[in-house]
Amino acid sequence: MSKLNVAVIFGGDSAECNLSINSAINVIDNLSREKYNVIPVYVNDLGNWFLYEGKPNAINAAEWENFGTRCQINLDRQERGILRISGERVRNIPVDIAIPLLRGSLSGGPIQGVLEMGGIKYVGASIAVGAMAADRDLSNTFAKSHGLACPKYLVFDSKELDSFDTMLRTVRYKIGYPCYVKSAKKGVLNLALATNKRELEEAMLRAFLRSGKVMVEKKVEGRQLVCTIFEQTDGATLCEICEILPNCELSPTPALDKKATSKIKESALALYKTMGISSPTHFKFFLEEQAKSIVFHDIDTELCFSDITILRKFMPIQGILDRLINDALI
Repeated sequence: MSKLNVAVIFGGDSAECNLSINSAINVIDNLSREKYNVIPVYVNDLGNWFLYEGKPNAINAAEWENFGTRCQINLDRQERGILRISGERVRNIPVDIAIPLLRGSLSGGPIQGVLEMGGIKYVGASIAVGAMAADRDLSNTFAKSHGLACPKYLVFDSKELDSFDTMLRTVRYKIGYPCYVKSAKKGVLNLALATNKRELEEAMLRAFLRSGKVMVEKKVEGRQLVCTIFEQTDGATLCEICEILPNCELSPTPALDKKATSKIKESALALYKTMGISSPTHFKFFLEEQAKSIVFHDIDTELCFSDITILRKFMPIQGILDRLINDALI
């Protein structure tokens, strides 16, 4: 049986780029060389694509980018590959399947769209699912349609900047302080906590420089919990809850009462099934300190196999990769 050519696409224009690189290294290390030919592809913060042809443990050395070979997805669906561009010489490298690990504006739909244009199969969320999860306003609306509470929030469009003072007053009276200011689209580089008018004004102006739509969200005081769902090879559904601690570490066995545990798992599974997801997905919630109620926060469909990823706490990475690849090829 011939080996499959697997393109591992990583990097991006996000502060989490290092997380993507670490994830790519772990994926490359755990892809069986008996089954797969690995093709690492790096996308920098400017959107330039590079074919990495060095050793996996040297990917962290950013200077290799200066000597990397430029490349791009071949949009000829008959070719199904990546174009290696060296000066005037262009060669198509066939790709059977891609593993997109990008962070930033290219994730959450765009990279899947490019791969589909080129006729290349890929693991992970579909364009529709990725786009819905990446749109904070849309995912909140979807969660509320399932009876879930969301933090108070407002979304502003850059077309409304002529009435910027009105925006600030609206936030003050409808949201209040403290509040988070961020792009309505996940992946864009900005997130700020505003505790007064001056901080709010500065944060919103910075956010509008990077995004056409900005979300202002009331800060929820409480514990951050994440429910990971993944369908395993035996047909069972992994549905596990972890707690995101203040130092960003994960606690795989949070102390929760049965009511909270049941509510989180039921809510996450309902969203997972309704959205038609078939890849590893993280559903994030808050457990409010005072009301002790569950508040929806986020849906994360981006694949991640970094050293701190939740999935690696429950099952071997090689088994996850083999399952994802086999499912995507069906």
